[in-house]
Amino acid sequence: MLFPRLPRAFARKLHKTENKRERTIQGSFRIPVPAGSVLSDEYPSRVFHGQVMLESHGKKILSPVNGVASLTPDKQYFQIKQDGSWSTVAPYHPAKYDRNSLFATLDQGGLYSLDLNQTALAEYFKSFDPNKNFSIVLSPFSRIQHLDFRELIFRDMKEAFGELVSLIGLIFPKATISNFFLDEKLVYEHPIGFPEYFLHKQMEMTVESAIQSIVSCNTLYLGAETIYHILRMLYFGEPFTKRHLSVFLVDKKGRMDIEPRQYYLTNGQSLAFILNNLETKYKVASFESVFDSIEPVDVNSLGYFNIYEQYSLTLYEKLPVVRKSFSCIDCNECNLYCPTNANPFSLVKNRLEEFAKNQCIVCGICTVYCPSGIDIRTKILETKGF
Repeated sequence: MLFPRLPRAFARKLHKTENKRERTIQGSFRIPVPAGSVLSDEYPSRVFHGQVMLESHGKKILSPVNGVASLTPDKQYFQIKQDGSWSTVAPYHPAKYDRNSLFATLDQGGLYSLDLNQTALAEYFKSFDPNKNFSIVLSPFSRIQHLDFRELIFRDMKEAFGELVSLIGLIFPKATISNFFLDEKLVYEHPIGFPEYFLHKQMEMTVESAIQSIVSCNTLYLGAETIYHILRMLYFGEPFTKRHLSVFLVDKKGRMDIEPRQYYLTNGQSLAFILNNLETKYKVASFESVFDSIEPVDVNSLGYFNIYEQYSLTLYEKLPVVRKSFSCIDCNECNLYCPTNANPFSLVKNRLEEFAKNQCIVCGICTVYCPSGIDIRTKILETKGF
């Protein structure tokens, strides 16, 4: 498996001027059809921005543009030919919601939790009883902090955010709201964006009890990126058809550019334009973070943006080296860096019974910091049955 080296930062002195304007008119969009979906025979069909094209297993696939949608011959993708435009400026519209209209609007916007494995937000909210006491946690971090959404929300949507906090209090009058957006001393450090770890650190729970609290609907958890899209739908009328993509550059020495590029892109949009604004020396790409195993792709085969799975893109001048695995040197670095004290060292030593798998959140830190290049992450996934 490929794992990147820990990136050392660099700043480019000279680079091409990049066009950072929002791209909207792309002509053709391609969106994957979820596996196991039952498709009707109504395609090709005229579609409009935000229209539901398919609902499968609770997931709604919305049209990202005005145009004509058809299915590819293998029926694995929607192919949408845009033939109209829409306003790219969404003004703020103060709005009042009750419980039913809130759920209906979340459902209409095709909104999902970007913290809890793409759980449909309308169904997630409905699972909490307004007549019971439970906790609502508003986290200023996204699961993988590719963009500072707290800063973005306070800069562009602060009034709307205040409306949302008040609305949640009205919908769930017996709930206790913990608004961590107001804690200016709270600084991101991986993996604090993971819901179970955030609750572990900020609410003084064990990881196991934090997971149970979420599963048993004792805690309603909303991360910053999820909140961003809730605000866009409720107060700006934007359904979940766009998402931010952060682009990072890594040179041939393994150094990462300290200036990431942010793009607010449309679902199904071709990513080929990114290369046109960069130097040609970048040959390999990956949509995984530095804490995940890399699945490299050729930069000329980036394909189309998938808002449900993609949020970060790293471009490399050359393919990251395959980490050679050496014998464990008993340095205990994996345990020292483990944020939950799950004892990953025991897996390296094949003492499976000593590994606290219920405390492990699969953050990838132990693998990244292992000086012997041991793929501890895979051992963890096997032990946890993934």
